[in-house]
Amino acid sequence: MMRTASSPHASAFVERPALMLRAQDVRKTFTLHGQGGIGIEALAGVSLDVERGECVVLVGPSGAGKSTLLRCLYGNYLASGGSIAIRDDDASEQHLEITGAAPHDVLRLRRNVVGYVSQFLRVIPRVATRDLVAAPLVARGVAQSEAHARAEALLARLNVPRRLWSLAPATFSGGEQQRVNIARGLIAGHRVLLLDEPTASLDAENREVVSSLIVEARELGAAIVGVFHDEDTRERVATRRLALTAPRAQTALNEAA
Repeated sequence: MMRTASSPHASAFVERPALMLRAQDVRKTFTLHGQGGIGIEALAGVSLDVERGECVVLVGPSGAGKSTLLRCLYGNYLASGGSIAIRDDDASEQHLEITGAAPHDVLRLRRNVVGYVSQFLRVIPRVATRDLVAAPLVARGVAQSEAHARAEALLARLNVPRRLWSLAPATFSGGEQQRVNIARGLIAGHRVLLLDEPTASLDAENREVVSSLIVEARELGAAIVGVFHDEDTRERVATRRLALTAPRAQTALNEAA
């Protein structure tokens, strides 16, 4: 549901037109019910603001919660504490709080505002690559012919061979699937982009292509939060970095109660 005027973000999105995403004291704990209720603390109070034209690169050791934070920002994971808000110009307060939002509002925001690219393509059986990449545009009401043309241009730029465009990507190589995934994630020009190691399966040439696309999106005003496995890509795309540290390994939730 939409928050009322008591929202902690109520004034920020009105007073700061460039603000696109705000997270305050975001925490996430995973409960292992099959192991006596042990809680694995994945995030321990992360805060950040991201404005248009920024690319915030998350850095830190394995287990610091970088991917977990991205999934909380996208709403795949429900944060255990704190708050997350994303600009929503259709709302009276100009933002939607992901924590506690109705599913249909989250889906609308994903369609219109927030794009997410993981390092793995969730293959849809028997759907051609061209259709898969064009789908976010078609969902917005773009004519199929135009959506296909834009999908083909992006696939060509990402060096996906033309002979593959009419095929479903289930049998593609890991690098080819990753480039299809990137094309699908970037084609709609979302104003907020969440990127979880999008170049992990790519060679140097294709990493450079993807880095260029990310920089172009940033220069067009996208607000980006990303995790990148190689320093060259981080250096190329980042406007600033946010260092995360691994929280304590685990707590017995039943003892802490």
